[in-house]
Amino acid sequence: MERWSSANRNCPRNYRDGLLCHYLFRDGSAQYIFLDLADEGSVVVNRSLSFNTESNMHICASSNGLLLLSSVNGNLLRYNLFNLLTEQCVVLPQPQITRRSIGTGLAFDGFHYQVVRIFSSEGDRSISEPSSSSAPSAARGGRLIEMEIFSSETGIWKRHSPPIHLPSDLPKLSTIPLFSNGAIHWELGGYLLMYYVNSSNCRLIELPNYPQKWSCNSLTFGQCLWEAQGYVHYCYTDSEGIHTWVLLKEEDHQYYSSYYHYDRDRYQWKLAHTVTHQYLMCQNPEIFLRMGRRNIYFIQWEPYFISPFAYIQSFQTLYLRLPGMIVSYNLRTQALKEVCYYEFPDSNFHCCLLVAVVHSSKDDARGGHPKPAGAIGNAVSLPITDALEKPTKSK
Repeated sequence: MERWSSANRNCPRNYRDGLLCHYLFRDGSAQYIFLDLADEGSVVVNRSLSFNTESNMHICASSNGLLLLSSVNGNLLRYNLFNLLTEQCVVLPQPQITRRSIGTGLAFDGFHYQVVRIFSSEGDRSISEPSSSSAPSAARGGRLIEMEIFSSETGIWKRHSPPIHLPSDLPKLSTIPLFSNGAIHWELGGYLLMYYVNSSNCRLIELPNYPQKWSCNSLTFGQCLWEAQGYVHYCYTDSEGIHTWVLLKEEDHQYYSSYYHYDRDRYQWKLAHTVTHQYLMCQNPEIFLRMGRRNIYFIQWEPYFISPFAYIQSFQTLYLRLPGMIVSYNLRTQALKEVCYYEFPDSNFHCCLLVAVVHSSKDDARGGHPKPAGAIGNAVSLPITDALEKPTKSK
């Protein structure tokens, strides 16, 4: 099994934060377009990394310059691990568990990596759970979590059975997991699951928008996770607007408990900011007018049109998907700009996804930023219609 620890230690530091656009075509083929950030509102296509595939590969996770993709060939599941800093790609050994996983996460510390698959356990594996358990009461009584973990140190898959119950109602997961502060974080149907890679311990807590009682106002239309200033952030959209919460650390609980009496198991999150739909639209009305002109389905604004997908800390900028376009919203200046626009069939604007990545950057001869394909400030058109330099990176 190939390891990248020595390669990363000696790798020149010509890398930067960027975005990966995954565009899915009607025929099942896909395009993976890597974008360098010229500033918070302008991007440049990185053609040396971008590629096409004849069949779709699912983006499972990204962690510190590694990108994990999965594909199915017949009845076999294949995981491809792509190093975006050295542009190397390896195929992981075949997993032992053949049934479909709930989600897959990736942890990479710059030396070693782990790939973690999560499942609902089969059979009646039961545990005795103490009354003082920190697991949310609504999640108790469901099936237990089962994991299959691949480590680059051992080169093999192993099973792990943490004493954690899954939520009873588990929808399809669409949020890219996050590796932060030594743990992989998954959004699991109103909960946050954390797996700490060094100790193999797990934790399950309620997300801040977990509905105690269901209502139309409790619907969430899009969500994402990111790390900023050492904290895990959870962002989602609902009928009101876009909300971002910060997961409190142990030192935060110690500070607050010295001044207030509160239930720390209940208050795990702190609201960072809220942007209403109305306020966002007022920052650049022309963007929303163009959206309606390009497709008549979207002339009348609906809250579910917008989804947060990525945050870049160096620019303090949140990247959002709208029907037919990707926009940037600077949390400091409140500037809203169109970054990309893309074609989509009928009203299915979910064919384009966005992931924050760390990838290599090709500097120009003067040692500056990458040369743009067009003028800085112009929105990039997706998918790319002309030939890419490397049409296939996976064999």
